[in-house]
Amino acid sequence: MPTLQQIVLLLAVAGSGLIAGVCFAFASFLMRSFDRLGAPAAIRAMQSLNAAILRSTTMAVWFGTVILGLVAAVMTGGVPTIAAAVLYGIGALLITGRGNVPLNEALDEVDADGPEAAEAWAQYRRRWGRWNALRTVLFALASMGFAWSI
Repeated sequence: MPTLQQIVLLLAVAGSGLIAGVCFAFASFLMRSFDRLGAPAAIRAMQSLNAAILRSTTMAVWFGTVILGLVAAVMTGGVPTIAAAVLYGIGALLITGRGNVPLNEALDEVDADGPEAAEAWAQYRRRWGRWNALRTVLFALASMGFAWSI
């Protein structure tokens, strides 16, 4: 029978892996598919997605994994677990909170049919993509660190 520590670590592996997958989907095909729609439709699609994700179970996994990582780090005290918790926390809280969220909030103010839409989307897409790529790597590394700790 698995111990509580193993269960917490397995949940942290699953949570960080799921969130890495969400971010990887954006990096690998979602943003490019939005680009193919053209700026007005891409902006509307991202505005809609940003509103929907805030009310989804993804947020429970996103922030729940921060807590699981902290609990796992305290329970194990091991370097891989602590490193994984730190990496996940940096991606989930710092990178997302300082990078992606402000860009999402600014995009929410853009008129998709306005004259500035194409330039706004191009700037958003480039900057948001860089932040997203960074957090994707951090989440994947965190998942590996939690897995290593088992």
